[in-house]
Amino acid sequence: MTVFGKGYALFYDYLYQDKDYIKECDFLEAIFNKRYKKEVNTILDLGCGTGGHAIILAKRGYEVTGVDRSSDMLATAKEKAKNAYLKIEFYENSIQTLNLNRIFDAVTAMFAVMSYQTENNELATACRIAKQHLRPGGIFIFDAWNGLAVMNDPPTAKVKEIINEDERIIRITTPKLNILSHTVDIHFKVLRLKKDSIISEVEETHKMRFLFPQEIKYFLEVAGFSGVTFCPFLELEKPLTENDWNMTVIARSE
Repeated sequence: MTVFGKGYALFYDYLYQDKDYIKECDFLEAIFNKRYKKEVNTILDLGCGTGGHAIILAKRGYEVTGVDRSSDMLATAKEKAKNAYLKIEFYENSIQTLNLNRIFDAVTAMFAVMSYQTENNELATACRIAKQHLRPGGIFIFDAWNGLAVMNDPPTAKVKEIINEDERIIRITTPKLNILSHTVDIHFKVLRLKKDSIISEVEETHKMRFLFPQEIKYFLEVAGFSGVTFCPFLELEKPLTENDWNMTVIARSE
């Protein structure tokens, strides 16, 4: 499956310009400070995309290494780091085969990266790879679609429009739920218009998996993690409920 190709990557930052990366990095640091007794200095950012989290964390003094399978997304991330005079190592690699021969204080996989691991073997491997790159006692943090909420409130079609100077970018999102495989096929159609004329058009279908707390706890514990906890995204002190579509998962490497 080809996702985050050149066409979609070109529009990515425009489409998510309202995403509060600063608040999300504040949230990560709150987890570091509350759950990790030793100071976090090194971070492996799995599925780093265009560097939204990596750039901010590097500016805050962390040594960040970013990994993504999309060369087009990484090209943007590298350009951002260069323009900000930041030294961030970026690697084009799948989570399934990653082996940096290094260990880190924390591993993150933000913005539903783990939900892209749609098969059981992929999910198990991703957990194992995260563990492999963590120091003993290191912390693994990711957000994912909460299966309890997805079943309670299934995804619906959406349209998002972004105004970029004299152009408009319109994304039409059409989901198809598959209950038995715990996945949603999300079809994205992105139109770039100028004076109501279509300049370019991009289509991609992303298969996403929604995860249930007990199954992800099992995968993490088999991979060698302990102390697995859950909370709503950006709400560390609140318990996860069936109404929280986006959940945060926190686990410690044994």
